[in-house]
Parts: sequence; C-alpha cells; structure tokens
Amino acid sequence: MIRSVLLLSCTAFAGVFTVTALRAVSTELEDGTVVMELTENVMVTDGEVTVTSDRATIYETAQVAEFNDNVHVSHDSITATGSFLSYSRPSGLLQIIGNAVLNDGESTLRADRITWFRFINKATALGAVVMTGEWLGEVTGEYALYDGERGSLFVTSEPVLKRLEGGDSLTITAERLEFFLDEDRAEAQGDAVLRMPSREFTALAEYLLYFGEDERLELIGTPEIEAPEGTMNGDWMEVLLKGGDLSALRIEGNARGHLSRDDTTTVDFASQRALFGFLPGEETELDSLHLSGTATLNAVTAGIERNEANTITAEDIILRFEAGEMERVTAWGTVRGTYSWSGDFRE
Repeated sequence: MIRSVLLLSCTAFAGVFTVTALRAVSTELEDGTVVMELTENVMVTDGEVTVTSDRATIYETAQVAEFNDNVHVSHDSITATGSFLSYSRPSGLLQIIGNAVLNDGESTLRADRITWFRFINKATALGAVVMTGEWLGEVTGEYALYDGERGSLFVTSEPVLKRLEGGDSLTITAERLEFFLDEDRAEAQGDAVLRMPSREFTALAEYLLYFGEDERLELIGTPEIEAPEGTMNGDWMEVLLKGGDLSALRIEGNARGHLSRDDTTTVDFASQRALFGFLPGEETELDSLHLSGTATLNAVTAGIERNEANTITAEDIILRFEAGEMERVTAWGTVRGTYSWSGDFRE
C-alpha cells in the first residue's frame, strides 16, 4: 500500500531533518520507507548542516537527502554550492556534482565533482579542479585531495600553481603538488619546474619546496637553474627572493655553472659550494659569486683587440661584478692559475 500526503507552505520533521518548502509530498512505500518530495524555496537542516535548493528528496529511514538546482550548503565556516547534492547524515558524506564549489573561509575549491567527508574534514575534487586563496594564488589539475585537519591540498594529474610575485607571474608544474595552506608552503614532486617568465628564470628539480612567506625555494635531486646570467646546477640549491626579485642563490655539493654576459665574457666554475648575490631592481643584476671547497674558475673575455683566458684553482674564490661585468677576482688557499691572451693589442 502506498499513501501520499500533500503539504503546502510547510515546516515539518522528516526523521532527523527539519524541512521547509512551499510544496511537499510525503509518500510511504510498501516496505514502510517514507519519502518526502520538496519543491520551491526548499530548506533542510539536521541541526548541523543546512541546505537550500529548488527541489529535494528526503529518505527518512536512511537519513539521506538529495537536492537539485541552486544547491547551497553551510556548516560552521564552510559553504558549498552546486547543481546536485547527495547528503548521507550517518556517514557525514556530501557529494556535490555540477559546478561544485567548496569554501572554507580562506580558500575556494572548484571542480566538476566534490566529495566532502564532513566527520574527518576532508574533501576530494575531480575534473577541472581549480583552487584559489590569498597566498595560494591559483592551482589547477584534474584531481585534488583537501585535508582540513592537515591544512593541505594534494593535487595530481597535470597540476599547475600560478601566482604573482612582485608583479611577476610564478608558475610551478610537477607530477604532484602539495600545499600546506596554514604554513604558506608548497611541495612539488617529480619533474618539478618553476618559471618566472618576465625574468627569464627557470628552476628544475625532482623535488622542489616553496616557502611563500619567506620567499624561499629549495631544490633537491639534480637541480638546475636557467637565468639570463647563465646555467647552474649541483646537488642541492636554495633560492632567496625579495619582493619577487632574485636575491641570493646557494648551491651545495658539486656546484657547476656557465655564466655569460653579452657574448663578451664567459665564466665556467666548479666547486663544492657556490653562493651568488644579486642586486634587486627592474633588471636583477649579479653582484657577487663566492666559490669554496676546491674551486676552479675559467674566465674568457673576448674583444675586438684581444681574447683573454684565465684559469684559477683555490680553496676559495670570490668574484665581484659591476653592471653585470666581472670586475675583480680574489682567490686564497693553495692558489694556482694560468693567464693567456691572443690577437692584436694596441696601446
């Protein structure tokens, strides 16, 4: 036997749910299951989660509710919207499908589908994932796991981070990206690449850590940097930024590099450690380079009148630059070297 009751402009109880709607039809199925259909100005709450929509279906016995069209969810500081919502109160599981959006008050997660595990404060996002936040910038991918307790977002399948640093765009790509929102920290794993296009700066590594508040990068696993000054690599690197400008670069272990300036001066170096200092400005300029630990330096200056080649080995070598040109070299600790030039020389 099936019984139906039509209610107009009602506020009623449907099991654990309190419902409000302009129209409601309550049906008792043969197995005793009570189903309530709600339309127009629908509002449903279980005392913790509140949902509004155009239409809803309440399954009282199972404590499950389904919502369609203009769905809006609120719970504490978290809100969510979408085209369709399935809410299971016993499991605390909410599935939002179609233009799904989840906001925790600090960041916003968008996707084709978001599954929110309310009791453990986690959410997964699938399809056209976009997450934005004040520090985060914009993160895109095809799959994401948001962990509210851990304060992290894990993104896989073509993940990309985009944000502005000092007016310049910064982009990080990798096989996997994880962001710790409360710590302003990001970790990129697997073929990690960081690019700052307007500064022609690229950093590559197997593992990259980005500390947003400190404006600091760590590169681990065959790291390499490509910049207007040249190419550098080693076992481990640390990059310091200031207002988005390159401030310092430190290389530890098997430091190697090739520096060039307008095809007139080239510098090749090898050492255990290397520390670069930069002068900030509209065009960041190299200010100094300190090589230590069995350092080798080979500098070639090519000119119309002569070519010079200098090779130095020492425990420590310091290079000073002026307007990007090498001005002075200081070496100490078992210093050895050669010097040569070729071509015409005129007084």
